Amino acid sequence: MAKKYISLRGKFSLAPIVEGVVGAMRELGNIPDFTLEITAEKIEHTESMSGDDTTDLVLYNTTAVSFSGTLEQLDSDNLAYILSGKNVAVDTKTVADLDLGAVTKGQKIKLDGFNISAPIVTDGESPAVPIESTKYKLDAVYGTIEFLVDLPKVVIGYKTGAVTHTTIASDFGKEYALFFEGIDKISKEKVFLALHRTVKSPDSSFGLIHEEFGSYEISGDALGDLSKDKDGALGLYGYYTQIPKAPTP
Repeated sequence: MAKKYISLRGKFSLAPIVEGVVGAMRELGNIPDFTLEITAEKIEHTESMSGDDTTDLVLYNTTAVSFSGTLEQLDSDNLAYILSGKNVAVDTKTVADLDLGAVTKGQKIKLDGFNISAPIVTDGESPAVPIESTKYKLDAVYGTIEFLVDLPKVVIGYKTGAVTHTTIASDFGKEYALFFEGIDKISKEKVFLALHRTVKSPDSSFGLIHEEFGSYEISGDALGDLSKDKDGALGLYGYYTQIPKAPTP
């Protein structure tokens, strides 16, 4: 018998499922490892006739399919997927006469926005007197202001830039079809895997400091698709296909 070994590489994609309709596929970028795990609840029957109490029947009751892997590409869509969140566009806005009250030396305040422009910092009196820029330090990019002296009252106005917020742990249970377009390095044959319905586990970790390249662990579950034929080619969870090389014309 010929030996058969495999060494797979390939591309993973997700396609959102909305009201049962599978949308466009979106590639996830480089994924150095990905694993499927199939489990089942096993019920064993033990006979009592031979005197050896052997197991003479096994019933597999509840089945489950889960997955785990590592994402390395951190675009906005992958970030939302990892954090179980949503990408929300935040428009520019103008903030006028924000009263910060009395401030003390060394106090640092986060303003409501990023990429701050046109700042106006005054004492809030009538008429307002501008506060010298030597008395505070504004980080326009992060939208923070740190005061270098005590001040009895500070009022500030500014404009913000447009950004996108990715919310954290706010969008659980979203369903995706998952696809793998692979190639066997040994035989050069192509393979394909499809999971009809998947949901990502809310359990995840998101490292913020990296010694090398950032990578992010994901895991989740495949759900049965009862619209598929249990005994057909597509399976209830999905299918794996080894694609034979097309015959030479």
